[in-house]
Amino acid sequence: MSSTVVLGIARTPFGKLGGALASLPATTLGAAALVHAIDRAAVDPSDVEHVIFGQVLQAGAGQNPARQVLFKAGLAKSVTAETVNKVCASGMLAVASAMRAINAGAVRVVGAGGMESMSNAPYLLRDARFGYRFGDGALVDAMIYDGLWDQYFPMTMSSQGAIVANELQLSREEQDRFAYESHRRAHAAHEAGHFAGEIVPLRVASKAKDRIVVEHLPRRGELRVPVEVSGRGGVWDHTPSERFTLDYERYAPFTTGELPHTVVERDEAVRGDASLEALAKLKPLDRDGTITAGNAPGVNDGAAALVLADARFAKERGHEALATIVDHAGVAWDSPYLALTPAMAAQKLMEKNGVNPRDVHVWEINEAFSAVAITSARNLGLDVERVNAYGGAVAMGHPIGASGARLAATVVNQLRKRGGGLGIAAICSGGGQGDALLIRVD
Repeated sequence: MSSTVVLGIARTPFGKLGGALASLPATTLGAAALVHAIDRAAVDPSDVEHVIFGQVLQAGAGQNPARQVLFKAGLAKSVTAETVNKVCASGMLAVASAMRAINAGAVRVVGAGGMESMSNAPYLLRDARFGYRFGDGALVDAMIYDGLWDQYFPMTMSSQGAIVANELQLSREEQDRFAYESHRRAHAAHEAGHFAGEIVPLRVASKAKDRIVVEHLPRRGELRVPVEVSGRGGVWDHTPSERFTLDYERYAPFTTGELPHTVVERDEAVRGDASLEALAKLKPLDRDGTITAGNAPGVNDGAAALVLADARFAKERGHEALATIVDHAGVAWDSPYLALTPAMAAQKLMEKNGVNPRDVHVWEINEAFSAVAITSARNLGLDVERVNAYGGAVAMGHPIGASGARLAATVVNQLRKRGGGLGIAAICSGGGQGDALLIRVD
């Protein structure tokens, strides 16, 4: 078994529903993050062998969105790809799956991440294939049905969260205070430039859908036949017809030149003017509930990517290892009790690796709601002040397929700024599951 190191991290800013990134589909956001992660890793794009991306809202996104990401990013046709869906944990699962593949010796360099454009989620006409014989048909919101709706206890996750928050005796005031801190910390992190190692500004074309203005097109990856089969000839001796040869300049969403564009360089939902008074005025999303639009994350667009590599390969090629992905753990529990699963996954992970909470220097726990992060800190015996030092999803947003990868990148970023140590990223996901990653910076 080898070990997996992080060579590069990058993410897009996170946009609001219908906001600054709404013209870009998830695969373009994923490609932008991957291109910049590869550039920051200083690896040859031809060395990337596999791409794994998480995406939840895949209806209407086209075949295998991760494969689209690698083509848009300029990687070669010989690069394999898979798209994973574990709801909010999809991006984290992509990183964990890449780690396992590398550790097993199956691949050496992997682009892993997550992406979501909730703005582009379609509406579904589910009974239209064979026609309506009589009466009305209903449009189904894919964003809610595929991403935010519990199939076992049918209701939105926010409604469940409100019930569970009451059951766990979390007050409205406690959740609002946490939400305020999320905005305050995220705003302060932006102002201090702490996200410079994560976020890559995007120049989004103003009058052209699915176009990002760049100074130069991404470096292209070269076709590489797998070493173990090269030289055997026969099946590998093939050149596509001109008709089926990809014209990258026409296909890619990246364009050079002086197109009108808007620069998006910060998370769009972060409020520098957030206040406890304003949060207290918001109505609960559910009657008798404590969850509001203020202490829950928004509906967002964005992507995050990491370049992961075999540690020996990285050393041989002279690449700087930013961090090591030590291990991953996953758990499953009662579907409505999302608030419990990040701590469960983190506890399982720590016990597997002989670590206790005092040994962990950076904690990133996804703010599916303020209630989730508060409950996780409480169940792990953590001071809530130790969780999400740069703010979290309540402030910056929760593009559901991307958040798990964003958490991992943020842990790497924070650990490097403090000079090393251990960090844990933990997240819950629809259906009652939880995931956690242990990351080390030497």
